[in-house]
Amino acid sequence: MSSVRILSQTVIASLLNQGNADNAIEIVDLMATTFAAYTTGHKGHSKSAAAEAQAPLRVSVTTDNHKVLFMPSRLDQTTSIKVVSVPTRDNDSRGLPASIMVLDQDTGAVETIMNAGALTAVRTAAGSGLATRYYANPDAKTLVVLGAGAQGRSHIDIMLAVRPSIERVMVWNRGASRREALVKAIQTDYPSLIVKGVTESDGSLERAVNEADIVCTCTNASQPVLRGAWLKSGVHLNCVGSYTMEMHEVDAETVKRAETIVVDSISACAAEAGELVKSSKSDQWLEMGDVVKSPELQAKATEARKTITLFKSVGISVQDSAIAGLMNKRAKDAGLGDIVPF
Repeated sequence: MSSVRILSQTVIASLLNQGNADNAIEIVDLMATTFAAYTTGHKGHSKSAAAEAQAPLRVSVTTDNHKVLFMPSRLDQTTSIKVVSVPTRDNDSRGLPASIMVLDQDTGAVETIMNAGALTAVRTAAGSGLATRYYANPDAKTLVVLGAGAQGRSHIDIMLAVRPSIERVMVWNRGASRREALVKAIQTDYPSLIVKGVTESDGSLERAVNEADIVCTCTNASQPVLRGAWLKSGVHLNCVGSYTMEMHEVDAETVKRAETIVVDSISACAAEAGELVKSSKSDQWLEMGDVVKSPELQAKATEARKTITLFKSVGISVQDSAIAGLMNKRAKDAGLGDIVPF
């Protein structure tokens, strides 16, 4: 009789060990190899590369309360499918229920089912961390994060790992309670930092962005929450919240002021990144996998640190296979998870 390993939210949290800098860097490095494999595969450099990094278009079904997304992928030896339920009702603050199934490489049967609520946030933040490694000033001092959900928290952890020079973290969120909860959590976990909540109404958000070396937008806003007029030269932006043509976290001036625009996937962003499509052209974008593979583009990234740079991510499914494969290996090595007959 076959069996399935079940990795609960608690087990995944222990395997992720968020807040541990060495662990964060390992996942950032994993995203570097993931983006490189994805770009090599979809650009048709070889049949083997295309087979090792597969990211078919996601499909969806609509229920009374959710749009349910199904995202299959394959990376190296990991084949998986992620299922995410996106709430369709306004003001639903329960988060995004998500699970990943990993298939056994030999039998093709389901090997592991894992809670993926935190995994999506961490793998997305790790992609931003990779962009930050290349494009943000190495002595960055001030980080501004817009959005106080799981993405906001994960981005703070990853940014602090990639740029340990950060001294100040400013958090904006539309709802005050979640903003203050995140501020308190970061103050507790990183007592040496200056951590503050900021708002639009008193102008503190604008002032914080004026001083920011790194800005991460992690919201589901349909109208811009970040203004290009607030940005200083030398700031790096990670924009990850919007994933449809109708969603806009940043305004047109933000996109137009960015001298370098890097994306996780040119084809995906052309179909889903409303801010970029509205205010720029896809032939102006770099794909992150090309940056990872090119010393010349990395050198240009270092030069670009004096300007405004922007990384836009809508998420590519091979990132899910990458982090699911890592969690599966860690769980098996540690003997974690519930093994049930199937």
